Amino acid sequence: MQLFLVLALIIAVFLVIFAVQNSAVVTVTFLSVHTQGSLAFVLIIVFIFGFLAGVLTSLPSIIRKGSALRQERRKTRDLESQLSARQNPPPAK
Repeated sequence: MQLFLVLALIIAVFLVIFAVQNSAVVTVTFLSVHTQGSLAFVLIIVFIFGFLAGVLTSLPSIIRKGSALRQERRKTRDLESQLSARQNPPPAK
């Protein structure tokens, strides 16, 4: 947990340094819409969209692997209960 906090703090410091060093105003055009903003802001937004595109692209694979893992855990649990029942038969009356 502390390692995550330290890494988040380091990333935040780098983002602040990046934003301060890249404060020039740029014009961005997308589908005939023109907007202006700082270079750092534009680059961070583009990075976020790229990250989201990567996550959405890999999401089906992650879901399939999670489903397969749940199925294998269920099989393991069933087999363990069968093995336990064979090793500990109920007492005869």
